[in-house]
Amino acid sequence: MIWFFDKDGEKLRYEISRYRGGRYRVVITRPDGTESVEEVDEPTELIERSVQIMNSLRGDGWRVA
Repeated sequence: MIWFFDKDGEKLRYEISRYRGGRYRVVITRPDGTESVEEVDEPTELIERSVQIMNSLRGDGWRVA
């Protein structure tokens, strides 16, 4: 899944994908091209972390584009 966020004309990409061995990978690509990558093992952990990240992005002024 991929979400795009917008803030003051800048774009941020938030992606969740399956990774090696059934793990999940969360990748956030910032407007300057830097990426943060997290990996989680369990679907419930992925959901909880995803909610935290989305809330943090919204709190920082990012809106789903």
